[in-house]
Amino acid sequence: MSMEDERTTQAGSPELALVKRAAEEGDAEAQVVYAKILHQELNDPGEAFRWMERAAAQQHPEGLYCLALFYLNGWSGVTSPGTGFKLMQASAMAGYAWGQVDLGLLFIKGLGTERDAAQAAQWIAKAAETGLPIAQYEMGLLHLNGEGVQRDFLTALRWFQKAAEQNHPDALFYLGAAVYEGSGTDKNPAQGWAIIQEALRLGSSLAQNNIGNYLDPAAVGH
Repeated sequence: MSMEDERTTQAGSPELALVKRAAEEGDAEAQVVYAKILHQELNDPGEAFRWMERAAAQQHPEGLYCLALFYLNGWSGVTSPGTGFKLMQASAMAGYAWGQVDLGLLFIKGLGTERDAAQAAQWIAKAAETGLPIAQYEMGLLHLNGEGVQRDFLTALRWFQKAAEQNHPDALFYLGAAVYEGSGTDKNPAQGWAIIQEALRLGSSLAQNNIGNYLDPAAVGH
């Protein structure tokens, strides 16, 4: 579960009291949940950071991941890409899929480490194999651009399709564009247009920026 996926818990609720008690008793999972609530709902990143540290000290995979985000984004007022990278690496090595894909992106960007496209591809592939749609989408981009892997449009398209099946907005756009144009698949402008419209509905920035390149087949008589 990512930082954005945690459900809302009202301040002072019985649920929050139970989570806090479990966190105080040393439950690493509860420490992660409590830290997220402090950060996202109660606007206390400093205290959230301290609880996330406790979870990470127990090598909790998501705790390591979230603490890495604190250091990478400076959420608690301290920014350290190097520390963030090491924590992300530990999370990835512990098998946490979000840690694996984000570690790959750190290798792509050279943030906290040297750029290494081959390492990036290896870690993102691990996350993609778990079914994580953002990792599947990133694998599509790697194959589309030939970063760390052989450039191969058909392989890229297969990864985009996997992510699109889980409603990844930008993957839907790439898939829709391919179907619309008949690139690597049967040409079907009407179906491609429908997929692109779904990408737009889900907020794809790629679809928004490129929709001018595509016409509604129904309007032009295709």
